[in-house]
Amino acid sequence: MEKEQPKVFIKDPNKTYGLMEIVDGTSPMTEKRVEDTVETFPHYIILLTICTLAVVFILLIISLLFDAPLEELANPLVTPNPGKAPWYFTGIQELIHYTDRPVIPGIIIPVCIILWLFLIPYVDRKPGTRMGSFLNRIFIGGEKRKILLVLFTAFVIGALVLTAIGELFRGENWNFVLPWR
Repeated sequence: MEKEQPKVFIKDPNKTYGLMEIVDGTSPMTEKRVEDTVETFPHYIILLTICTLAVVFILLIISLLFDAPLEELANPLVTPNPGKAPWYFTGIQELIHYTDRPVIPGIIIPVCIILWLFLIPYVDRKPGTRMGSFLNRIFIGGEKRKILLVLFTAFVIGALVLTAIGELFRGENWNFVLPWR
């Protein structure tokens, strides 16, 4: 009678972890040669540092050549007309202008945007490995991300249009004006 050896590590399909000596298959790195790999340190860090310094240098030169468009000192007795929000909030201010209930564009829409940004990693769990052409993925293929890409593109275009209208095309008393007049 043959005595069976006790198995220390029993394969269980419900486990989500494993030891590398026991897992079937090979590592994806065993087939790669040194020429097929990319070093990230120090080569990538040096390239990233050079690009960062170049952008900072260009911004420094631009700030030395052009003055910032500042107005006169603030006077609490005189309110400017129109009282505009900073450029990054003019889209929301434009939405508030179009509605008689400012709670919806002023509070509910920004809260929904923030919640959506928090939920993005949980909505798109399996993005796929191959990107393909951008237009092909949106308009032709029946990809999983088609709806997400269309919604995000519509959101970005809408935000840009509302910001441009609020910043460039609004004049005194929040009337619509042409900026080149």
